[in-house]
Amino acid sequence: MLRSFRASRSGAAALEFAIIAPIFLSMSLSCLEGGLYMTKSILLDRAVNRAVRMVRVAAAGAPATQQDMKKAICDGMMLVTDCLSVITVEMTKIESVSDFPTSGMPCVDRGLRIQPTVSYNPGQRGSIMYVRACIVSDPVTPGLGFALELPKDGNGGYSLRSASAYMNEPSA
Repeated sequence: MLRSFRASRSGAAALEFAIIAPIFLSMSLSCLEGGLYMTKSILLDRAVNRAVRMVRVAAAGAPATQQDMKKAICDGMMLVTDCLSVITVEMTKIESVSDFPTSGMPCVDRGLRIQPTVSYNPGQRGSIMYVRACIVSDPVTPGLGFALELPKDGNGGYSLRSASAYMNEPSA
């Protein structure tokens, strides 16, 4: 009986598929997750830079409040669902090197009702400003490859951060 089982080739393709398919699928999904992570990160950087540019040159319709800045950034984000509820924006006036924030950027904790308080000071004409933004997003494949290595919050979301420094245009 053992000889006939060993000599039989039926089921060899199914066995090979059962061994190779999970590895191939996990690698493919991990690449998808990494690509999506990078795309969201680039979109956040671009959205922050566009919003900062409007503030820097005092363009018409430039964000004046923290909520306006959040909306301006979220308008440039395509792949983040419910952006306004998962974004934190901090704007700090820099007068000396010691004014740069030394703590990590606080992100939204979706498990709490009260969110972190961050400063928002748009500054005056000619002042140097430092803007930080953080968005929390859920991984597409939380239990595979790339997503396993991401630091996550209590609800399984990972944070994307962006920062920009600029000088407000001096008044004419």
